[in-house]
Amino acid sequence: MTGRIAAVAAAIAIAVAGVASAHADDYVQTPQKTFRLAHGNAPGSPYDLGANRFAELVEVYSRGAMKVDVYPAAQLGGEQAVAKDVQLGVIDMTAVPTQNASMWYKPMDVFVLPFLFKDRFHVDAVVEGPIGEELFEEYREASGVRVISVFEYGNRAPMNNVRPITTPADFAGIKFRVPKNDIMVDAYQALGANPTAIDWGDLYGALQQGVADGLEGPPQNMIDAKFFDFLKYYSYVDPFFGVVIMIMNDDIFNSLTEEEQAIILRAGSEAGQYQRWVSAKSHVDGMERLKEKGVEVNIVEDRQPFMDAVKPVVDKYKAEIGSELVDNVMAAGN
Repeated sequence: MTGRIAAVAAAIAIAVAGVASAHADDYVQTPQKTFRLAHGNAPGSPYDLGANRFAELVEVYSRGAMKVDVYPAAQLGGEQAVAKDVQLGVIDMTAVPTQNASMWYKPMDVFVLPFLFKDRFHVDAVVEGPIGEELFEEYREASGVRVISVFEYGNRAPMNNVRPITTPADFAGIKFRVPKNDIMVDAYQALGANPTAIDWGDLYGALQQGVADGLEGPPQNMIDAKFFDFLKYYSYVDPFFGVVIMIMNDDIFNSLTEEEQAIILRAGSEAGQYQRWVSAKSHVDGMERLKEKGVEVNIVEDRQPFMDAVKPVVDKYKAEIGSELVDNVMAAGN
């Protein structure tokens, strides 16, 4: 009798498991569409955390029918090259700083103007408000790529192996790596540095070989990339705030169903808010963590001399970008 009871119990268990499995299979789908998302930063960086949060949310909201594979650390190429591959549809998506993605539409360089943003509330007001909505739509029409999320690099400050920066004169003669963007090159020239445009993927070797004496970026980025191994001075004067856009090939986006498009946009919005928060938190104690790595950190209290030095650059590019747009962005911070 005991054997019969055991056999019946086993049969019931198998049947219940089969029903549960069937119900799970109805809800949890296998990937029907897979996308490649590339970015240039290290695994575990705020960039990467945001990209992986996006991938996770796409999977959740599609119940597994859509899958995003994340390729960090410039595995698929340098930032500008990958952005162009997204435009061509070779790669589906990438997260790229605006200075490396403005080549198709000059007004996007508004995000690159030095000393533009007052704080992160100002940034949010622009990228999440009507200014950002209109600008990103114009960018889509001009470029063929769609902005599906907004990340941040955060406050970008100079780090080098020559000397601390306390006044613009301290920039003299230092070879600073800057992104391949005319505004950033001109701004560092105006500050007295010798800027050299080097792709992010080639930067570590360039610093090791002395092609560049330093670079600019947020403290977390310096830690993630281990630049403290050979750069010893971090000076917190931050001409630039790094706005990063996640872009997707527009033809690929338009090939999706309305439900799939909504999933991409929802996941992008939520992942962007998450990433900007993670990045902001990493700034809070970032300079203390740099000190723990042996870096000499100084905070520049008087930024006005630096702002005065780059004013001709701002005036020059304001005309190219569009005076009304620049004024509207500045007013959004009031």
